[in-house]
Amino acid sequence: MYLPSSAPIRAFKAAVIAAAGKRFSKPITGPVVVEITAYFVRPASHLTGRGELRRGAPTFPGRNLGDVDNLAKGAMDALTGIAWDDDSQVVDLRVAKQWANVERMTIAVSPWEEWHGRSR
Repeated sequence: MYLPSSAPIRAFKAAVIAAAGKRFSKPITGPVVVEITAYFVRPASHLTGRGELRRGAPTFPGRNLGDVDNLAKGAMDALTGIAWDDDSQVVDLRVAKQWANVERMTIAVSPWEEWHGRSR
């Protein structure tokens, strides 16, 4: 089970709140769709001396980098009251973990009507 220590999660939530405060002037009132992608940098052990991916290196980040439900929970808690009034408004939640060159998290929040109307 992934249990973040209180200091890192507090800093993470503060960063989400700061970014969301710039994006939302008031909370969305209706149903909401949330898409979260957490990007992690591969450890050096996944690469050869020439920087090539080692045979057998995992395709996706593993359990030691957090469960997707826990990654989402921290973000959702931070966004409550800023992006939406109550997290029960979230009717569609998509969470993914991927490898990248820079560790980060992207969070897209859309009113359900807007997201549902997008061509996919």
